[in-house]
Formats: sequence, C-alpha cells, structure tokens
Amino acid sequence: MPLIERAARALAKAEHGTDDWNTLTPQDREQLKETAREVVKALRVPTPGMCLAGEHLLKKDRGLTVSISDVHDTWQNMVDEAVRMAPAADG
Repeated sequence: MPLIERAARALAKAEHGTDDWNTLTPQDREQLKETAREVVKALRVPTPGMCLAGEHLLKKDRGLTVSISDVHDTWQNMVDEAVRMAPAADG
C-alpha cells in the first residue's frame, strides 16, 4: 500500500476512532489522501537531528561512508517519491 494511502487511512481512523476507510465516500477518501499528501510534503525538509540520526545509522552501525548532506538529500528524494507515487486527484 502506498505511503500516502496508509497515512490517509491513519487520518481517517484518528478522525473517526475506527478503521472505516471502506465505508467512506470516494470524495472523502480523496480529501484524506490530499491532506496526507500535504502533510508528507511538509515533512520534506529533515531536521538536523534527523540527519544526524541517519548519518549515525549509516556510518556507525552500517559502516558506510556518508555525509549529513547525503542523508538530507536521501530523505528528500524518499519523500518526493512517496508523493510522486500518489498523484493528486484530477479535478
């Protein structure tokens, strides 16, 4: 399941208190997906702490040669791909 749809389903559950995705209208589902898409876009720029955590994992734990900017750029590419995989609804 694409990240945006998983996030939209989580939003629906948080709003309604139950997992009622299948009972929502197509319009409500699309609105939740659009909200989720915007939230994910807002997370595109990682915090310095996120970059340090990623660098630590890759350098110290995995033995890879990376820089903070590598981690930053990787995060942004991952977010961009998540958004690209769930294009906005037409109309």
